[in-house]
Amino acid sequence: DRVPVLILSPLPSRQEQNTIVTAFSEKSSTVDDSNIVEQRMKSWVRRILVDLGICPFTKSDSRSGQGLADLGVSAGKIAYHYSAASSSSLVELMADTWENIADMMEAGASGKDGVSSILLAAPSFDDDFSLWAGPVFAMLESGVSAAAAEAAIGVVCFHPLYATPDGSSWPGFGHMHSVPRLRKWMEQQQQTESNTTEEKKYTLLTDEEVAAGGAWQRRTPHACINVLRADQLEVAERRRNSASMYTANIRTLVGRENGIGSTKLAQELQHERSMT
Repeated sequence: DRVPVLILSPLPSRQEQNTIVTAFSEKSSTVDDSNIVEQRMKSWVRRILVDLGICPFTKSDSRSGQGLADLGVSAGKIAYHYSAASSSSLVELMADTWENIADMMEAGASGKDGVSSILLAAPSFDDDFSLWAGPVFAMLESGVSAAAAEAAIGVVCFHPLYATPDGSSWPGFGHMHSVPRLRKWMEQQQQTESNTTEEKKYTLLTDEEVAAGGAWQRRTPHACINVLRADQLEVAERRRNSASMYTANIRTLVGRENGIGSTKLAQELQHERSMT
């Protein structure tokens, strides 16, 4: 008997970001040591989420969900996991993911062993962003929907070659906001600041720079599935101001006045990918 196959088109290529991802054009080496992979991921969490403040609710590389206690959310562990699944074995990757999700739900969200979020690294997928962002995350979202788990969890896409959606089509759940939306938020923030003489004036960025600023928030040492608790996501959305937060993040990463810049960010990420 023949088995029907669902064909999923990959995300469109983004030629304008080629110069940003040059450091990752060579084939990634196979990583077998899960401890090394975890150290690389923790280094990224400290560098991007904690030290640069890209995630306002992550204050260390071991716990997340801080700053939401007044809204009923307790901080919990970040659970680091590793999948040895090959890029041709999506079934194994899905099995690893759902096993980790089951463990998180069993542990609960609070208390000594409570788990706030999961970072599942899958190094064999590091070289294929189209596969990771397209079919892999379509399968993950379909699984969440089939399990009627939308009220319990959300999945977020991270990858060494992450590219910000250009807005020409909907990339699916779990992705960075599109360049048009990020630009709109930045323009709104700029207008708000222009009405306040005390605020420092920032140069508006090009679409390519906005795309880079969005992408660097999602570029991890390895292909990564971030699993978050849906109720915590909802509370965090109420607490944060998206226009202000994403504008600040993009300025921090690639802003012309005092941004780190894509060249240095690429070097730092490559350093983490080379950690042994």
